Amino acid sequence: MEKEKKGRFLRVMDGIGSLCEIIGGGMMFLMILLITVQVVLRFLGAPLLGIEELLNFPTIWMYFLGGACASFTNTHIECGAIEAFSKNKKRVAVANVVKNVITSAISVYVLIWAAEYTRYSFRVNKISALLHIPMPLGEAAVITGLVLMAVFTILTTIRGILELRQGREGGGTYE
Repeated sequence: MEKEKKGRFLRVMDGIGSLCEIIGGGMMFLMILLITVQVVLRFLGAPLLGIEELLNFPTIWMYFLGGACASFTNTHIECGAIEAFSKNKKRVAVANVVKNVITSAISVYVLIWAAEYTRYSFRVNKISALLHIPMPLGEAAVITGLVLMAVFTILTTIRGILELRQGREGGGTYE
């Protein structure tokens, strides 16, 4: 029943959010694996060539996809001062919408910067020093994560506005 109520676009966004969580988890597992290999090689006195360089890629992907997952599930770290000072649910919901509008604007602004950085990264086409991995593979995580964060934040903002207009006080939680 819930799936029937959701539009096709929101189902796609749910799928993207779930895929983001799966890939982020995979990157975390890969990081743990690489760090474990690094510790074992260090213990055995074997050369560590390339592991630290390789570790940069899943780390940056996990970091930015983690931010996107936090936007998807609306589980950011926040201080909750609004809820502490006001017990009026309507005021809290309005404050959450205002917060989400500001966050959406900042997301779009940062996204513009990230697009410029991504264009630069692909134009210069740097490679890593030891393994000769194209650096845009890692740097593409910046634009990918920020696009997802911006989209999920904007969806949360729209949902919050719609809930307020309908007289509900959810404040726009995405899920």
